[in-house]
Amino acid sequence: MIAFAHRGFSPSDRIAAGPDPADYAGDLAALVDHLGFADVRLVNDATRDGLVDALKSFATAADSADWAVVYYAGHGMEMAGENYLVPVDAKLATDRDVPLEAIALDEVMGATEGAKKLHLVILDACRDNPFANRIRRTVASRSIGRGLAEVEPDAGTLVVFAAKHGQVALDGDGGHSPFVTSLIKRIETPRIEIRKLFDLVRDDVMAATDRQQQPFSYGSVPGSEDFYFVNAAQNAAK
Repeated sequence: MIAFAHRGFSPSDRIAAGPDPADYAGDLAALVDHLGFADVRLVNDATRDGLVDALKSFATAADSADWAVVYYAGHGMEMAGENYLVPVDAKLATDRDVPLEAIALDEVMGATEGAKKLHLVILDACRDNPFANRIRRTVASRSIGRGLAEVEPDAGTLVVFAAKHGQVALDGDGGHSPFVTSLIKRIETPRIEIRKLFDLVRDDVMAATDRQQQPFSYGSVPGSEDFYFVNAAQNAAK
């Protein structure tokens, strides 16, 4: 199993954000490493080139893995129905810059597709888009949305948003956001199958935010097998 966690906030973003989103990826990476993932990679504050290189290396390793899991904490945006992750060096002066300076979500999903059993992408990237009000539109009809757009992954790929398409995720008042707080708790709880796990995360976050934020899962995992973050040996030990 292989996991890739990335945090993509600039230093100024972290200072302004309250709870430190830059720690989310590190904490999750440490957790899945503790749970027995064979290859866990943490990439901090990558430029576009750095993120592309990390995804290429991850994709190669995923070809020999059963699971490939990507978690991203940082800024994301939707333009004309396509989702992008925004690296720390992106300027995004105009809408034409978005596909050149940001990373399309399709590329991230593609990096997981070599894994034999499970392809999972978790996007904690649904915060207010800091570029939305300053990007100059060169095509008047080209929309730049609030939050992220709905996706339709291929069968066998599960994409989880911290907030449903069109919503904005909240950072909360504690050391973690409501989404990460629940995700960490649920991942390390034994005997929770992955489909149930993300249903419970959704319920936790909706309760914690008074239904202002609803995590949402898109796509599917193979129905012929159950998937657990805590493996059988760990289950028995519990």
